[in-house]
Amino acid sequence: MVLPDPDTVGEAVAAMILDRLAATKGQHFLLGCPGGRTGAPSYRALARLAGRGADLSRLVIVMMDEYVVPGADGALRCVDPERSYSCLGFARRQILGPIAAGCAAAGTVAPTQVWLPDPADPAGYDERIEAAGGIDLFLLATGASDGHIAFNQPGTARDSRSHVTELGAATRRDNMGTFPEFTTLDLVPTHGVTVGIDTIAATSREVIMIVCGEHKRDAYARIAEAERYEPDWPATITVECKNPSLIADRAAAGH
Repeated sequence: MVLPDPDTVGEAVAAMILDRLAATKGQHFLLGCPGGRTGAPSYRALARLAGRGADLSRLVIVMMDEYVVPGADGALRCVDPERSYSCLGFARRQILGPIAAGCAAAGTVAPTQVWLPDPADPAGYDERIEAAGGIDLFLLATGASDGHIAFNQPGTARDSRSHVTELGAATRRDNMGTFPEFTTLDLVPTHGVTVGIDTIAATSREVIMIVCGEHKRDAYARIAEAERYEPDWPATITVECKNPSLIADRAAAGH
């Protein structure tokens, strides 16, 4: 699907989330979420739907990844959520916060849960997702210059599960464009904890790959043309997922 611009893409994705949420029953609806610019229009649109009375109380935000840094004891820990680039902080400020404001205006119950992988026990994240019945809908994003998905770097094995990984220079440069706090490359953390390629493919009932912007035209082409997972462009795992959709704006699609 190709739509005019990122805001239109966001409206479409939010409507799909609401549709899937309304069609399911159960205690929770697990929504896999990327941090950063790609998902932002969808999150804003979801908050607007909350303000119109949409019931999002069962929503659980399952974040894809987080930056990690060494603690005082040398063990890796997630970055301070107060940092602008923290994925947990992003989820609280940019996803749940606006949704909660919308719910308050509409008099409905706001969702409160955010899940995040733990660098001390990455495998536990997969176990938690599987114990909950899997991710109902996973929103995906692709790196513009290297095709990374979450923090999975080029060359990541197809059967990889949640893990701690070193971030390549291309991935770190991509993230400099997202967070103004990263004024130089050396300020970008060198490691992250992330869902794996197989975590995305095996635990999701449906995925939506969102690609927006002229700078992602090559990324769109790689994913649109892929027939199977290509390790040099990890975002191609989209085509091996159950019920995949590729939604782009005209700039990314070259229209």
